[in-house]
Parts: sequence; structure tokens; C-alpha cells
Amino acid sequence: MTSSESSRSDQPAPLTRVAVLAIGDELLEGRHPDLNSSTIAGRLLGVGMHAGRFEVVGDDEHLIADAIRRLGREHGIVIVTGGLGPTQDDVTRSAAARAMDRELLHSAEAREQVEEWYERHGRDMPSANERQMWIPAGAAVIPNVQGTAPGFRVEGAEYVLFALPGPPSEMVPMLEQHVLAWLRVEHAVEHAFAEQRFYMFGISESLFADQASEWMVRGANPEMGVTFSAGTLTVRLVGRGLDQAAADDLVLRRAEEFRGRFGAFIYSELEGDPAVLLARAAQGRGLRLALAESCTGGLAAARLAAVPGVSEVLVEGFVTYSEHAKRERLAVPEAMLRERGAVSREVAEAMAKGAMVASGADATVAVTGVAGPGGGSSLKPVGLVWFATCVRGQVRSEERRFPPVSRTRIQEWAVTAALRMLTCAIEDGLPDGR
Repeated sequence: MTSSESSRSDQPAPLTRVAVLAIGDELLEGRHPDLNSSTIAGRLLGVGMHAGRFEVVGDDEHLIADAIRRLGREHGIVIVTGGLGPTQDDVTRSAAARAMDRELLHSAEAREQVEEWYERHGRDMPSANERQMWIPAGAAVIPNVQGTAPGFRVEGAEYVLFALPGPPSEMVPMLEQHVLAWLRVEHAVEHAFAEQRFYMFGISESLFADQASEWMVRGANPEMGVTFSAGTLTVRLVGRGLDQAAADDLVLRRAEEFRGRFGAFIYSELEGDPAVLLARAAQGRGLRLALAESCTGGLAAARLAAVPGVSEVLVEGFVTYSEHAKRERLAVPEAMLRERGAVSREVAEAMAKGAMVASGADATVAVTGVAGPGGGSSLKPVGLVWFATCVRGQVRSEERRFPPVSRTRIQEWAVTAALRMLTCAIEDGLPDGR
């Protein structure tokens, strides 16, 4: 779609903008990441709204109140997360009251919710929780089914404020069941949405940006969002139309173009976690899995073990970091280690075969490489990693050279590559040749 097409009069109006304000000294000090703002932004798109700004403020009542007033006047809707706990530094309630020129009043509804939570868990309520029963005058209580901190909604003359707790396990249900439900009714939009996701591996973020730049311009429809984690790219297309058919058509056409340009790198359009895809592939074929790791130190096995139900297929993980361990646990020949080195095709293949014999598994993957920051050479630089799979006796291997940015990043990329390689080996049926 050209820029002229995307600005036609039959296109839907711009999305309503919402400000998201995260509260907490721990966020500003880097002790905890802000997990809520991006979650809220994604959910807002589903009700025809757009996160126009994210901000983070520490536990200071005056600074929070100033931020609420400013963001409210600029955007009309503010969603605040955090600062609703029972301690002295939880000042969001008083800051909200100050920002909206309201008194803090004791809420019988909030009291009932907090007391009921403690009764349900068979515990006595500490006196500190009394703080959670005070909310700005005229506010509507938002119940919290996961914790003790009630949220609230305050409607002022200039803007509407939602206050939600900081823990995502508490925030998300309140957002979905109450905030978004209210927004759908009070700020209903007259256009429809369609969405498509792509999960990619093997292409850098910068190269992707170069090749997809014309689809990522501000105001594009469909809108394209990209996130990068552990070597994988997640691309999200969101199309808006005056009706569902129009929105669907926009996304379908762009998705077809996207597959034509990036198909070689797309590994899924439904599930982004390579560990989940590996577990499903093994379960679907009745294969038992084992992993042999050197430079990743068991990280691939831990990632796979985190998948619910993986006990059906995961047999064993070997962390054979030293050459002695490779010899003793996986029967890698001493002469091979001496002549080829631990980071080599031959050793990776021997590790994969040795893991199959030692564990009795049907399919294995091995990883051996130089994660750095030291230990590299001109022939085997930091970032060089060899992988090998063995599926019912059939072996294949490959080399990857990751950028030597950091030990952690190389290990993360190697884990993702190992899980993807074994999944492909299982799904491809291992055609002849490497």
C-alpha cells in the first residue's frame, strides 16, 4: 500500500491516545523492569486506543501528582500502575487525590475486599493494610482477585484516571476485566482491527529494519511493531478498517508481502517460544529428547524444562563443560578433542551421538562454542558455536558465528539456535546430507 492509499478518506480516524504512568523507585533504580506498560499498550490496541506516552516516576507524592495532571490534560486518559501497596512509600492513592483535587476517603467496598482476601487465605490482616482502604472521593473501586490492593477509577472534568497495582499477576486481570471493559463502552470506536504475528530467527534487527523500512513509517496501516529477544524477532501487524472485512484485507495483503520477503526467516506464526515448538514437535512424533551442552551450561535444557508437559518427552540434559566431562559422559574420543578441539564439527556430532547412547533418547542436540569474553583465537573467535543433532541415528551439524557482543547474549542466541535446529531436524525428517 502506498502512502497515498494509507491516507485516503475511507481510512479510520487516528486512535485515541492514552498515557501510561509506572510508579516505583525500584523501576528508576533498575532493580525491576517495567513489565506493565508494554502489556497495557498491546491490550489498548484491541479497543481502538493507542499508548501515546510511557513515563516512570519514583515513590514521590508530589512528582506523581504533577505527572498525573500533565498527562491527563495532554491525553484525556491516564493508566497508573504501582504504589497501591500497604507500606509508607505506596503513595499513589494520595497522589491521585492531590492531582484531582479530591479528599482521600475510607472505602467500605475496599475494606471488604481486603478483609475477604485475608479470610480466604486463612491469615490475620496486618494493620498496615488499612492504608489500602482509602481512595480518592468519588472514585469507583476496581476489585483485585489476585492480591490485597484494590484499584480505582476517578473521572474528573479534564481526564479519567485508572490506578492499578504493580505486580503483573494482579494488574493484568484488572486491566482486562474492568479497565478495557469500561473503555469499550465509554470510548467505543467505529472501526475494526485485525492482527497477524510472525516469529523469526536468523536475521538481525538492523537488517530487518533496512528491508522493512517502508512498512514501518509512522501512521502506516497496517501498523508494524517489532521486538527483539534472544536472537528472535517478533513482528506484529495490526490493521484498522471501517469494518472487519476491510481490516482483515489490509492485514492479509501485507502478510502475504511479508512472507514473500522474509519467508526464509519465519519459523512460526502462532507460537514464539522455540522451546514450546520443540516440545510439540517431539510429542507429536513420540520422540524422547536429550541435550548435550558445553558453552550454554544447561541453559537450553532449563528453557525446555520450563514448558508445561515436557516431562512426556524430555529425558536428560548433560552439561559437559570440560573436555574430561565430554570424554567420560559422552564418550567423545580423546584423540578427536586433541586434534580438532572442543569447538568443532566433529566434537559437536560426537556429543550428540554420545548423548543419544547415554540417555536412550530418540533425538538429541549438542552445543559447543566460544562464548567469551576470552578464549577466542583467529581460527575460533568469540561467538563461534557448533551445533549438531542426532535423530534416531541420523546426524547433521552446522556452524554459527554470533557477534562477540557479550557472553550472555551469545549464550542466549546459542540456546535459541539449538532448540530451533533440533525442531527442524525432527520436522524435516532429516533429508540426506548435512
